[in-house]
Amino acid sequence: MQYDFSQHTLLEKKQFRFIEDGLSIRQSSIGKIHEYELKYENVGTKITHWKNGQKIFLVVAAFLTFVSFVLYFDRQNGGQVDPFMQLFILILISLLVFLYFFTFKTACYLTSAGNPNPIEFFSNKPDKETVDKFIDEILSRRRQFLLQRHGQLNKNLSYEPQYYNLIWLLDNNVINQVEYEKKLKELNTLFTSTPTIKGFSIKND
Repeated sequence: MQYDFSQHTLLEKKQFRFIEDGLSIRQSSIGKIHEYELKYENVGTKITHWKNGQKIFLVVAAFLTFVSFVLYFDRQNGGQVDPFMQLFILILISLLVFLYFFTFKTACYLTSAGNPNPIEFFSNKPDKETVDKFIDEILSRRRQFLLQRHGQLNKNLSYEPQYYNLIWLLDNNVINQVEYEKKLKELNTLFTSTPTIKGFSIKND
């Protein structure tokens, strides 16, 4: 299957493909594959960044470092400490530190408040500029799709659902405040007597 954007590390692979109403996402790691589709209505616009590795490796390495110091001082005080044991511990510490940096990754997420399905990207695979361009493309297609679906004004439809569609577009960062006010004005001009919305009821002026 042809994907529009792919990211790879030694342990993980992420693949993205545009579909008519959203994104098809395939994520795979050692022994696990997760595939799903995400509609544009559920795609957030906030970008957050995250850096981390598997901290358990550092925790174990710190513990073994403490053990190594104890054995060293014990040996200095005449204790019977096998030098090969100390060497083994030092090698193990080095391996654990290597594994921490091996699993370390920088990621960014396309999300929003309360968004249960944030989209994860590797921040620099293949490079930051390419990742940023792909995220911009997602947001551009999201905007175009949602405007087409929820932002088309029609005098043959009732006022209330179109009004609430505009509010939804504003709340979900599809349009800004200036665009909202412009579209609201356009909507009001379609109706000779603009309804006044009060709570859940509509009354004509």
